[in-house]
Amino acid sequence: MYLSSLAAAARRSRPLEVSVVGARGFIGSRICHALVRRGHVVHAFDRSRPPTGPDGVDEHLLASDRVVWAASSINPMIAEHDPGRVALDIEAFTSFLDLLAQASTRPRTVLLSSGGTVYDQSVEPPYAETSPVGPECAYGRAKLLLEQELERKAPGSIVLRVANAYGPGQPVAPGQGVISHWLHAAAAGQELHVFGDPRAARDYVHVDDIAEAAVRAVEVTAPDSHVLNVGSGRPTSLGTLLDVIRDVVGADVVDVVHHPVRDFDGRTTWLDCSLATRTLGWVAGTSLDEGIRGTWASVVAARAAGGGDAAAARVRPAPTVGSAQ
Repeated sequence: MYLSSLAAAARRSRPLEVSVVGARGFIGSRICHALVRRGHVVHAFDRSRPPTGPDGVDEHLLASDRVVWAASSINPMIAEHDPGRVALDIEAFTSFLDLLAQASTRPRTVLLSSGGTVYDQSVEPPYAETSPVGPECAYGRAKLLLEQELERKAPGSIVLRVANAYGPGQPVAPGQGVISHWLHAAAAGQELHVFGDPRAARDYVHVDDIAEAAVRAVEVTAPDSHVLNVGSGRPTSLGTLLDVIRDVVGADVVDVVHHPVRDFDGRTTWLDCSLATRTLGWVAGTSLDEGIRGTWASVVAARAAGGGDAAAARVRPAPTVGSAQ
């Protein structure tokens, strides 16, 4: 389903050593698992095992063929209200790039950025990689700055502009993850809160599809493009999303409360992902209905197991994760 013949021919066949920074995160953990399933060796880095220290860059990272930077301590709400956290996020990445530039070998970096916030929303969607950028929120400005630093300090790297991620194990955090918020609320018998116009649309992409795109960005040998959108390529309004959730969980358990739009809520956005298809042979393969059903099953199972969050099943930090293949 995913492969075009040209992209397949451009992918490496040998196992790679890949360092994943942010390996315990919602998306980073899925990328680790996807890489291992493909036969690669993964070095997992997180807050308990940072990629840099007093002696510079970790030797396992320097020995890697690729680095996937999936680390972040901010979301749209945090970025809007805590500029200090934004500064720390930017500092962590730029310091890493500075140290990496001093090394004799420099693995290619794949950066996870934001497809929903970096584009100029005065322009009509869908947004292609050539669409003008002009983030209106602090989160989008921070992500665009990381992209620019990567291009300046590590040319030849790849940026994946990811749409609104969702899926099993997504934490319930203020300011992000509307699907996770709504499903956890439904499971707890609570109201579902809708902020802004229910006609506003977003591009929702399943975490397993994001992980697949990241693996392909790791494996591609000579990409023609270095900035790629990763999304479903389809707009889904909040109202339509509510309809899908009602169908999955039962309309009788969904009680909706509407609120005004917040200052960090974007307007209607969705992505043109055809360049990722041409470059990586990738398309999002999980339908919204299928993805929400799987996420709902995960939420219900976690509650039945004692109220623990499905995120607890994410990858654990380990010096090296090998392949069973």
